[in-house]
Order: sequence, then C-alpha cells, then structure tokens
Amino acid sequence: MPRITDMKKAWNERANRDPFFYVETELWDHDKGKFFELGRARARELIDPVLAKYNIDPGDKTAVDVGCGVGRFTQALGIRFAKAVGVDVSEVMVEQAKIAAAEFSNLEFVSGDGVALPCPSDSADFVWSYEVFQHMPSHEVVKSNLREVSRILRTGALGLVHFRTAHEYPTILWHIAKFTPTRVIQALKSRFGKDPLTADDSWRGAKPLPKDMIARFCQGAGLRVIEFLDDPTHAPGSRTFAVVQRGV
Repeated sequence: MPRITDMKKAWNERANRDPFFYVETELWDHDKGKFFELGRARARELIDPVLAKYNIDPGDKTAVDVGCGVGRFTQALGIRFAKAVGVDVSEVMVEQAKIAAAEFSNLEFVSGDGVALPCPSDSADFVWSYEVFQHMPSHEVVKSNLREVSRILRTGALGLVHFRTAHEYPTILWHIAKFTPTRVIQALKSRFGKDPLTADDSWRGAKPLPKDMIARFCQGAGLRVIEFLDDPTHAPGSRTFAVVQRGV
C-alpha cells in the first residue's frame, strides 16, 4: 500500500498552491462564488434524486463527505442535513474548507490519513464521495476506504460513491506512468509546460474499476450495491455512481 505520508504530502502541496484548482481543474476560473454554486448545482443534479428515490429525509440526519476538499459539497449537504462532516487527507484543504464555511453552524471538517475515516462507527446516515476514489493510488486504498464507509454508516443507511470505470485517454499511457519514477514524470511535465504536481499516483489513481469489480469490493467491505447510476458530469462510460447500503 502506498505510504500514507506520501498521499498527505502530495495533497497538501496541491492545496498550498491552489486548493480550488485541484478540486475543479477543468472549470476553475478564480471565481469562488461560481465554484460553490457549481457544487450546489451538482448536488441538486446528483444527490437530490437519490434522496428522493430512497425516501431519505435528511432533516434530522448526519451526512459525511469523503474527500471534501474545500467543502463545497459539504456545504451543499449541510443545507439538506442536520449535520454534515467533511473529511479530507489534506489538512490544508480542511483549513480552507473551515474558512469558506464560516457562516454554517452545522458543519464539521476533519483531516484523515486517506485510509481510515476519523468518524465514529455507526454515525452517518448518508455518505457521499465525488471525484475522490478516482485519485486513490491503489485498489488496497480503495478497499480500505470502502470498509471505512461501511463502518461509519448506520445499519441500512445509504452511500453514493463515485468511481472511475475507464480512462479518458489511451490506457497505455497509464501503464507507462505506473512503471515510471515520479521524478521522471515530473521532469517531463515541467519540460512540456504541464503541472508536475499531477505526476504521482495520488493524482493519477489506481487502475479503473469495472462495475462487477466495484460490486465485489463493496461486498467485501460489508456494503451492498443497490444500483449503478450514470454520471452526467463526465464522459460517458468513464465514471459511475454506486448506491451502496450497509448490510442489515
């Protein structure tokens, strides 16, 4: 398993440079208002239909945002749920999230190690994670996080977890990068005007997971995949949402 300190160091470096950019690399234009509004819009598009379909009344419940970054989805969850907890591997991200959410009284932000979630067992009525598992550097880290999602969910509670199912670029490039020292990739990216902070496996992530493997990983963690949902925010076939339930 990749060293925990490597994941934390890498994400703290990104957050120190620009925490908003490394959360929203495609659409970040230095307008924080638009950044948080995009989170609210995506919550309406992605989260609300699941809450409605499964009759989840969030009014007196607690939600956990796994990989919260600067907390835009934690804020969106806090509008819906009685309490929302944002967890991130980067302490720098967490501090930025606290600053951005100063007007909220029902949010909590905590830093973890990227493997274990710093939340009590049986404390979450809903778990959300978006564009986070795709950055996890190995399938072992993915499995560890799924076990933690199962641990913190109350019995029978649901989660909505986002996974990468295919690369949006030739797979051979991922394989080449996997076996190339990070310092070499950083040097090449710098030479060609690319971002060297996207050179390591905590950005690149592990090999994409087909749906049957996601289901097996979830089952091994004590979660049942109720259904897979298409992701309208990425290229078709490249991502999926799994609606998961902790075993009853």
